[in-house]
Amino acid sequence: MKNIAAGLIASSALLLALVGCGGGGSAPAPSVSGVAATGAPLSGTAYLKDAAGNPEMSTTINGQNGAFSFNVSGKTAPYMLRAGSLYSMSGGPGTANINPLSNLMVAEMGGFTNMSSMNSFYRNPSPTTMNTMFANMSTARLHLRQTMAPLMNAYGISNADPIAGPFSIGQGMDRMFDDVKMGIDQNGNVTMMYVSGTQVYSGPMGNMPGGTMMSNNIMTPGAPVASAITITPIVAKIQAGGTQQFTASVPVTWSVISTNGGSISADGLYTAPVRQGMYLVKGTGIADPTQSSTATVMVGSMGMMM
Repeated sequence: MKNIAAGLIASSALLLALVGCGGGGSAPAPSVSGVAATGAPLSGTAYLKDAAGNPEMSTTINGQNGAFSFNVSGKTAPYMLRAGSLYSMSGGPGTANINPLSNLMVAEMGGFTNMSSMNSFYRNPSPTTMNTMFANMSTARLHLRQTMAPLMNAYGISNADPIAGPFSIGQGMDRMFDDVKMGIDQNGNVTMMYVSGTQVYSGPMGNMPGGTMMSNNIMTPGAPVASAITITPIVAKIQAGGTQQFTASVPVTWSVISTNGGSISADGLYTAPVRQGMYLVKGTGIADPTQSSTATVMVGSMGMMM
């Protein structure tokens, strides 16, 4: 009996100790995580600002799958996120992917008419405006689904949420980004086109319903056959007025296919314009002009970490 009593006392002491320290450990820290991609996963750094004006946070993007995560303990929602010159937003802990369509949603949520105005706001955000932007998220999501419906339907993602929905590299929405690239010129004019150069959407940044979807140009997913040409890098992030050397796996003729999107030399040295935007560079095969590949250039403001 003495041994039994001693055992009961020891068990009770252990139980009290567990209760006293939380019964099994503390809850995980609140986080905002997601995937940053434009078809290919982005690499480098993702950034986050909160609504209380705390210092900007940064975290490394996994270059293999585009994944990133922020510990937002002690931060004030909503949050504005950035990778290169692509933006996203979150109303609290959870998922906030960063991609071309999340960027269009944020532009509409804030009424930003070009990349310069969006970058300027991010550098000096207003808490009141950030809360108003988050309140506009559901409307921006609805406008996206309505405007982009013909294209999104073709890829089986009619009800997808670019920001808060699941995002897998090579599937669904990311598969669409493999085929369809987006450019935003200095004046905020958005162009979406297949890697083959066929245009499917154009419109003003910050006003998706004001754009035009060219439904007759929409192809069956996978129809823009993968090119035999590989451009390196496939995504570049540079500051306004900066340069980036592109190379191709075969001899190509280089061109910039975004309006006022800078210039590129015969040997692939790209020079960015002095205004922020997201521009498209194309390499067309010299031996076989039917083969081409397209790279994205994100151009940020001078001094902006890219």
